Amino acid sequence: TNPITNETSGYQDSRRRLWLSQPFLPLLPSAGCLLAWVLEMPLLYWIAAVAWFGFTAMLDELLPKDDNNPPVEVLDEIEIDPYYRNLLKASAPSYLINFIFVCWYIANTDLTLSSYLGIAVSMGIVSGLALAVGHEFGHKTSYSDRRWGKFFLGVGGVWHFLPGHLRSHHVHVATPVDSSSSRLGESLYQFGIRSQLGFIRETWQAETDKLARKNSGPISLQNEMVQTMGITYGLFGALTIAFGFVVLPMLLIQQYVCWWYLSLIEYCQHYGMKRDQKEDGSYLPFTEQHSWNTNMLASNNLLVNFVRHSPHHLRSTRWYHALRDHESAPVLPYCYPLMFLAAMVPPLYYRIMDHRVVDWATRDANKINFHPPAEADIRQRFAI
Repeated sequence: TNPITNETSGYQDSRRRLWLSQPFLPLLPSAGCLLAWVLEMPLLYWIAAVAWFGFTAMLDELLPKDDNNPPVEVLDEIEIDPYYRNLLKASAPSYLINFIFVCWYIANTDLTLSSYLGIAVSMGIVSGLALAVGHEFGHKTSYSDRRWGKFFLGVGGVWHFLPGHLRSHHVHVATPVDSSSSRLGESLYQFGIRSQLGFIRETWQAETDKLARKNSGPISLQNEMVQTMGITYGLFGALTIAFGFVVLPMLLIQQYVCWWYLSLIEYCQHYGMKRDQKEDGSYLPFTEQHSWNTNMLASNNLLVNFVRHSPHHLRSTRWYHALRDHESAPVLPYCYPLMFLAAMVPPLYYRIMDHRVVDWATRDANKINFHPPAEADIRQRFAI
């Protein structure tokens, strides 16, 4: 146990042992391939999808809410415990082992199209977990942590994410100019394309501006987008050379599945929310009121507290295990897996969320981030 947190503050993390799952989660698709082969059950190639949308959703909805909430006075103390970051680092070999084994398996197994797609989707979901870990490290200020962040994001294939996320989303969150804040009446698919293209554009612009201040052009190894892209396609290229072109479609499909996994997360986190504006048109600072949170045990554990999103925006450099639940923050009605499924059916998502956004805004249209083509219809429907 941590001598600081136990002797100085008396606080004990009730989830401390649950985080031990992190080094093993990346191996889920490999386990699915083995089980599908041994048991002759092709459904198990879809194991990560079944685990996320089935098992995780069931645990989230049935288990008590995550009640682990470190006291404010110990947050700075518990952050220095190396146990938590070392667990995340320990997952790095598992991601590489998983890629190598799955590619070997594909190259040496006669698979149907459905089985091949199941493996790709499972790999994409696990790459989404790498995204969560890369996001965690990428927000830290040390050079070493940032390198770890780029490694995990590169393995996940989200080379377009980090600089734009840091320098655009965390500045413009919950405003109409933010490509990562979904708008009321905007479907997942409209938002997904807008946010994915926005991330690429914003990340490239952020790196171009940074390098210009150093009198360097954007095509440079100092460009973090280029660095992370090199990790992604260096890995994909090595796997293709080692196991043949049969693995390349899977690698590209799983990468895009991960991009949509990111889009689903972003879509649910700030849907319809807009910060108040000052008289000069600028926006007031972000508060805990400008993110939809959940406090579910299983998805919190899988996504390293990513779903406690308001405290992350209030202090983005704070480590995942020290993020507190804010009781005053607005809460999604269901866990992330179920909200993801609803988002894939836009009329269902609108039925679940639109009236909640209007209530959150206390029926004040100025507090709502509208999708422009849908604004008139929504105003009429809710008489706002």
